[in-house]
Amino acid sequence: MSANNNLLANMLLLPAPYNQADVVLLAQGLTNYTYRLQLKHTNYFYRQGIARPESLFIDRAQERQALLLAEEAGLLPKIHYHSADGQQLILAWSDEPSWQADYFSSAAGITQLGQLAARVHAIPARLKTLDLADYLQQLMVSLPSLSQTVCQRIEQQQAILRALPVISPVFCHNDINPTNLLGMKPWLVDWEYAALGDPAFELAGICRVGQFDMRQQQVLVNSYQAAGGCCELNRVIQMLVVVDLVSLLWCEKMLLLRSEAQYHALRQHLYLALGITEV
Repeated sequence: MSANNNLLANMLLLPAPYNQADVVLLAQGLTNYTYRLQLKHTNYFYRQGIARPESLFIDRAQERQALLLAEEAGLLPKIHYHSADGQQLILAWSDEPSWQADYFSSAAGITQLGQLAARVHAIPARLKTLDLADYLQQLMVSLPSLSQTVCQRIEQQQAILRALPVISPVFCHNDINPTNLLGMKPWLVDWEYAALGDPAFELAGICRVGQFDMRQQQVLVNSYQAAGGCCELNRVIQMLVVVDLVSLLWCEKMLLLRSEAQYHALRQHLYLALGITEV
């Protein structure tokens, strides 16, 4: 079925009046398609998930809980519709632009990111916990062509993770990046991978997205702690390798789906960062 026919079929499943709206494609991502719905003088954001989201480790039931928590906390635009299977999502439209990479890595941006992470992590939630050692295992098993060198590095990191002091998991977004931040409020969208987890992993992910140096990492953690978050810089630094490994494994998955130059370049960069020799 063509993309247009798929869109038509999915639009027919929407309740009135949204099924009568004009539709403009915004983006076609790995896990979903996003559109602007235009209905009279009102715009809405429409997300249509891919078939079999579990193949990319998406739990739509868990995402639903995370979306409701984020909306209640004032972090997400109003939810107007969410289908029973979680695939179709309609939010209030926001004209606020996504963050620019330069602002994400600026002193003001980093301070705001620390405050935002602390705000998210303070939300009481009853969700599944993302066990990082298990997550690495799931990703590794899903990629049977991985080299023995990469598998050994993953196993070493799993042992390190299991030896870390146990901390109470917190509500994490797990994909805080400029495209998911709208305006200076900011709105935080795309909660597909939200779960309970280690706050240091969330903060380390932010550090890697912004390519923060040690000084910027310290600013992030200081801002996080000042806003009530509980996490030490040393643990964040330990999690940087975990973020790199997870990113490498996701890059390998993307290359199986889309052999694009950006993923080849990212793969090479991550091999170098991890000190792994490609074979």
